[in-house]
Amino acid sequence: MLLQSKFIIAKHILKANSIVFVLAFFLFPKNSFSQCSPSDIPFKSGEQLNYDAYYNLKNIWVPAGKVRFEVSDSIYNNKACFYLQGRAKSLKNYDSFFKVRDKYASVVDKKTLEPQRFERDIIEGGFSLYYNYFFDNLKHLAKVFESKTDTTRQKTFDFPACTFDVISAVYYARTLNFDRLKVGDTIVIPLMLDKQIYNNVYVRYTGKDRIKDKNDVYYNCIKFRPMLIEGTIFQEGEFMEVYVTDDRNHIPIYVEAEIIVGSVKAYLTSYKNVKYPVTSRIN
Repeated sequence: MLLQSKFIIAKHILKANSIVFVLAFFLFPKNSFSQCSPSDIPFKSGEQLNYDAYYNLKNIWVPAGKVRFEVSDSIYNNKACFYLQGRAKSLKNYDSFFKVRDKYASVVDKKTLEPQRFERDIIEGGFSLYYNYFFDNLKHLAKVFESKTDTTRQKTFDFPACTFDVISAVYYARTLNFDRLKVGDTIVIPLMLDKQIYNNVYVRYTGKDRIKDKNDVYYNCIKFRPMLIEGTIFQEGEFMEVYVTDDRNHIPIYVEAEIIVGSVKAYLTSYKNVKYPVTSRIN
């Protein structure tokens, strides 16, 4: 019975944890897309954000996964870029039940954050998936390879201007001026995911609050509720709460979401090499 419970916990939290972080930061106001290039980049090469992910079953929170986001410098097609990477993995004691090794990575222009390449490489239990996107932003064409070895498995499709992959979206969202929003505003999400374009998903700005991280440090935060797409993990609706620091960094501090079986949450455990002083931190 104990082994069965552990398997259920691992399966649901570890399938959800990287999805939680991907969905958590899609915070795009409609009017922001008339000017795609951000006026300020709130992160720099060397930034690292670390999180612990938990699963709740029968009112017990169980640690089950780790998530890390990193920024580094890159050169792509003779252009100065950022290499943005998000990784999620199961804890070792859950690997025998449901091993997760998820990688999301995007190469973006350093000034505009336009995606140049995007890679999704995931292992979840016995399931694996690989997508490698190459973007032509002048022609608005994306070529996607679905295999590391078989180049014939590919697809080319159009995408609108100012559309982001899931990792470039996370970082572009941090550049937005949240002070322009009013409580209750809904925020449009132009997103490219798994060879499809999503134009009608939104998040709702719900105000500001104070919350503590895993180390019992308090932060003043901005709050949002994303509209989730129904699938194998989430029900459709506003069943996720997101907190980001109310300062120039917009660091995600805490995420909590209801899923089909139980609920999940993730706490910031550490950060380093952030660009600006973390003025939202309450000492």
